[in-house]
Amino acid sequence: MERCPHCKARLQGACLCPRCQADLGRVMAAEQCASSYLQQAFRHWLLNETDACINDLRVSLRLKASGLALLFQDFLIQQQAQLIVDLLAQKQVLAAKKQLFIIRLLLPQSSLLRQLQAFADYLLAQNSNALPLDSQH
Repeated sequence: MERCPHCKARLQGACLCPRCQADLGRVMAAEQCASSYLQQAFRHWLLNETDACINDLRVSLRLKASGLALLFQDFLIQQQAQLIVDLLAQKQVLAAKKQLFIIRLLLPQSSLLRQLQAFADYLLAQNSNALPLDSQH
């Protein structure tokens, strides 16, 4: 943090604002924690651990919605949306719905993810209607 969020004075690394005397120690600690969680999210992504990556990114964004974290969120949503489309094309609707559930934790209001959810629900309903009557019991 370069400036005090209250009075906009330059902090020069201090936890106490030189102008308004606001104690910014906790705010700075939250920023550092957000950065740490974001780094963990990147590590999990590199290891192809999507669930852990999304969870760490969610925590990071709650602590501080940095530009890098928001950019990574958009990237993950696009990447996972393509994976979900591929799963749906392969008629793996339940696997697609599982991925949708996980990625929607990151950004529930995403119109792209809502559309994919509706399409997956439609395909699941179509598949259940196509089952023979004796196998539905």
